[in-house]
Amino acid sequence: MNHRPPVEAVDRVEPADAGAVHIRPLVAADAVAYKALRDEALRTAPDAFTSDYESSVGRDASEYVARFGALESGQFFLGAFDTAGQLLGCLGCEREQRTKQRHCAVVVGMMVSPAAQRRGIGRMLVEACVRATSQVPGLTQLVLTVTASNPHVVRLYEQAGFRAWGLLPNAIVVDGVGYDKLHMVRLLSH
Repeated sequence: MNHRPPVEAVDRVEPADAGAVHIRPLVAADAVAYKALRDEALRTAPDAFTSDYESSVGRDASEYVARFGALESGQFFLGAFDTAGQLLGCLGCEREQRTKQRHCAVVVGMMVSPAAQRRGIGRMLVEACVRATSQVPGLTQLVLTVTASNPHVVRLYEQAGFRAWGLLPNAIVVDGVGYDKLHMVRLLSH
Protein backbone atom coordinates (compact mmCIF):
# COMPACT_ATOMS: atom_id res chain seq x y z
CA MET A 1 0.00 0.00 0.00
CA ASN A 2 1.34 3.43 -0.94
CA HIS A 3 1.14 5.87 1.97
CA ARG A 4 1.59 9.53 1.10
CA PRO A 5 1.33 12.55 3.38
CA PRO A 6 -1.86 14.53 2.87
CA VAL A 7 -1.79 17.46 0.46
CA GLU A 8 -1.98 19.76 3.47
CA ALA A 9 1.62 18.75 4.32
CA VAL A 10 2.63 21.42 1.80
CA ASP A 11 1.68 23.97 4.45
CA ARG A 12 4.41 23.07 6.91
CA VAL A 13 7.99 23.61 5.75
CA GLU A 14 10.53 25.05 8.16
CA PRO A 15 14.00 23.92 7.10
CA ALA A 16 16.93 25.15 9.16
CA ASP A 17 18.82 26.51 6.15
CA ALA A 18 16.06 28.93 5.15
CA GLY A 19 14.95 30.18 8.53
CA ALA A 20 11.28 29.79 9.30
CA VAL A 21 9.63 29.61 5.88
CA HIS A 22 6.01 28.63 5.51
CA ILE A 23 4.85 27.20 2.16
CA ARG A 24 1.15 27.40 1.37
CA PRO A 25 -1.17 27.88 -1.59
CA LEU A 26 -1.76 31.48 -2.58
CA VAL A 27 -5.28 32.85 -2.13
CA ALA A 28 -7.04 36.00 -3.31
CA ALA A 29 -5.73 37.98 -0.33
CA ASP A 30 -2.17 37.34 -1.60
CA ALA A 31 -2.75 38.95 -5.01
CA VAL A 32 -1.12 42.31 -4.21
CA ALA A 33 2.01 40.65 -2.75
CA TYR A 34 2.14 38.23 -5.70
CA LYS A 35 1.91 41.08 -8.22
CA ALA A 36 4.68 43.01 -6.44
CA LEU A 37 6.95 39.95 -6.44
CA ARG A 38 6.10 39.19 -10.08
CA ASP A 39 6.75 42.77 -11.21
CA GLU A 40 10.10 42.74 -9.40
CA ALA A 41 11.07 39.41 -10.99
CA LEU A 42 10.09 40.54 -14.49
CA ARG A 43 12.06 43.76 -14.05
CA THR A 44 15.21 42.26 -12.54
CA ALA A 45 15.41 38.97 -14.50
CA PRO A 46 13.84 39.63 -17.91
CA ASP A 47 15.61 36.67 -19.53
CA ALA A 48 13.99 34.22 -17.09
CA PHE A 49 10.37 34.80 -18.14
CA THR A 50 8.32 34.79 -21.31
CA SER A 51 6.19 37.62 -19.88
CA ASP A 52 7.68 41.10 -19.88
CA TYR A 53 7.67 43.84 -17.28
CA GLU A 54 6.31 46.59 -19.57
CA SER A 55 3.19 44.57 -20.48
CA SER A 56 2.58 43.37 -16.94
CA VAL A 57 3.28 46.28 -14.62
CA GLY A 58 0.00 48.04 -15.44
CA ARG A 59 -2.17 44.99 -14.74
CA ASP A 60 -4.36 45.02 -11.66
CA ALA A 61 -3.44 42.50 -8.95
CA SER A 62 -6.97 41.07 -9.06
CA GLU A 63 -6.29 39.75 -12.57
CA TYR A 64 -4.01 37.07 -11.08
CA VAL A 65 -6.51 35.60 -8.61
CA ALA A 66 -7.80 33.06 -11.15
CA ARG A 67 -4.38 31.38 -11.01
CA PHE A 68 -4.79 30.61 -7.29
CA GLY A 69 -6.83 27.38 -7.35
CA ALA A 70 -7.02 24.47 -4.94
CA LEU A 71 -4.09 22.06 -4.78
CA GLU A 72 -6.35 19.16 -5.72
CA SER A 73 -7.19 20.83 -9.05
CA GLY A 74 -3.58 20.87 -10.27
CA GLN A 75 -4.10 24.60 -10.98
CA PHE A 76 -2.46 26.55 -8.16
CA PHE A 77 0.39 28.78 -7.00
CA LEU A 78 2.43 28.06 -3.91
CA GLY A 79 3.94 30.88 -1.89
CA ALA A 80 6.91 30.88 0.48
CA PHE A 81 6.34 33.24 3.40
CA ASP A 82 8.61 34.38 6.22
CA THR A 83 7.49 34.56 9.85
CA ALA A 84 6.25 38.14 9.31
CA GLY A 85 4.00 36.96 6.47
CA GLN A 86 6.07 38.50 3.66
CA LEU A 87 5.94 36.65 0.35
CA LEU A 88 9.51 35.58 -0.45
CA GLY A 89 8.87 33.41 -3.49
CA CYS A 90 6.29 31.50 -5.44
CA LEU A 91 5.82 28.76 -8.02
CA GLY A 92 2.80 27.86 -10.10
CA CYS A 93 1.27 24.74 -11.54
CA GLU A 94 -1.14 24.87 -14.46
CA ARG A 95 -2.84 21.60 -15.36
CA GLU A 96 -3.58 21.10 -19.03
CA GLN A 97 -7.30 21.45 -19.79
CA ARG A 98 -7.62 19.39 -22.98
CA THR A 99 -8.85 15.84 -22.32
CA LYS A 100 -5.87 14.18 -24.00
CA GLN A 101 -3.41 16.29 -21.99
CA ARG A 102 -5.05 16.26 -18.53
CA HIS A 103 -2.31 13.93 -17.29
CA CYS A 104 0.18 16.78 -17.65
CA ALA A 105 0.74 20.05 -15.81
CA VAL A 106 3.10 22.92 -16.55
CA VAL A 107 5.27 24.35 -13.77
CA VAL A 108 5.38 28.13 -14.23
CA GLY A 109 6.42 31.37 -12.61
CA MET A 110 9.28 30.37 -10.30
CA MET A 111 10.18 33.59 -8.52
CA VAL A 112 12.24 34.27 -5.41
CA SER A 113 12.79 37.81 -4.20
CA PRO A 114 16.42 38.87 -4.75
CA ALA A 115 16.78 39.48 -1.00
CA ALA A 116 15.68 35.88 -0.26
CA GLN A 117 17.71 34.05 -2.92
CA ARG A 118 20.32 31.39 -2.15
CA ARG A 119 18.41 30.26 0.96
CA GLY A 120 16.87 27.11 -0.54
CA ILE A 121 13.45 28.67 -1.06
CA GLY A 122 13.30 27.70 -4.74
CA ARG A 123 14.14 24.10 -3.83
CA MET A 124 11.44 24.07 -1.15
CA LEU A 125 8.86 25.42 -3.60
CA VAL A 126 9.73 22.81 -6.25
CA GLU A 127 9.64 19.99 -3.69
CA ALA A 128 6.29 21.19 -2.32
CA CYS A 129 4.90 21.42 -5.87
CA VAL A 130 6.01 17.87 -6.68
CA ARG A 131 4.48 16.57 -3.42
CA ALA A 132 1.19 18.34 -4.09
CA THR A 133 0.92 17.32 -7.75
CA SER A 134 1.81 13.70 -6.93
CA GLN A 135 -1.52 13.54 -5.11
CA VAL A 136 -3.68 14.97 -7.90
CA PRO A 137 -5.69 12.10 -9.44
CA GLY A 138 -4.78 11.46 -13.05
CA LEU A 139 -1.78 13.81 -13.09
CA THR A 140 1.30 11.82 -14.14
CA GLN A 141 3.87 14.33 -15.34
CA LEU A 142 5.13 17.86 -14.93
CA VAL A 143 6.80 19.89 -17.66
CA LEU A 144 8.57 23.24 -17.62
CA THR A 145 10.91 25.45 -19.55
CA VAL A 146 13.94 27.17 -18.07
CA THR A 147 16.44 29.58 -19.58
CA ALA A 148 19.23 27.26 -20.64
CA SER A 149 21.96 29.77 -19.76
CA ASN A 150 20.98 29.69 -16.06
CA PRO A 151 22.82 26.58 -14.80
CA HIS A 152 21.85 27.21 -11.16
CA VAL A 153 18.12 26.91 -11.92
CA VAL A 154 18.63 24.04 -14.38
CA ARG A 155 20.49 22.17 -11.62
CA LEU A 156 17.72 22.95 -9.10
CA TYR A 157 15.16 21.28 -11.38
CA GLU A 158 17.48 18.35 -12.14
CA GLN A 159 17.92 17.74 -8.39
CA ALA A 160 14.12 17.62 -8.10
CA GLY A 161 13.97 14.84 -10.71
CA PHE A 162 13.34 16.86 -13.88
CA ARG A 163 15.15 15.72 -17.04
CA ALA A 164 15.85 17.74 -20.17
CA TRP A 165 14.11 16.55 -23.34
CA GLY A 166 14.70 19.39 -25.78
CA LEU A 167 16.05 22.84 -26.44
CA LEU A 168 14.28 25.67 -28.25
CA PRO A 169 16.90 28.08 -29.61
CA ASN A 170 16.06 31.78 -29.27
CA ALA A 171 12.82 30.96 -27.47
CA ILE A 172 12.69 34.51 -26.16
CA VAL A 173 14.42 37.70 -27.26
CA VAL A 174 15.24 40.38 -24.70
CA ASP A 175 16.74 43.67 -25.89
CA GLY A 176 17.80 42.01 -29.14
CA VAL A 177 19.50 39.04 -27.45
CA GLY A 178 18.10 35.54 -27.98
CA TYR A 179 17.84 33.09 -25.08
CA ASP A 180 17.37 29.34 -25.47
CA LYS A 181 14.76 27.56 -23.36
CA LEU A 182 15.45 24.07 -22.07
CA HIS A 183 12.36 21.85 -21.94
CA MET A 184 12.23 19.52 -18.94
CA VAL A 185 9.87 16.79 -17.70
CA ARG A 186 9.35 14.93 -14.43
CA LEU A 187 7.22 11.84 -14.09
CA LEU A 188 5.10 11.70 -10.94
CA SER A 189 4.82 8.64 -8.73
CA HIS A 190 1.41 7.84 -7.30
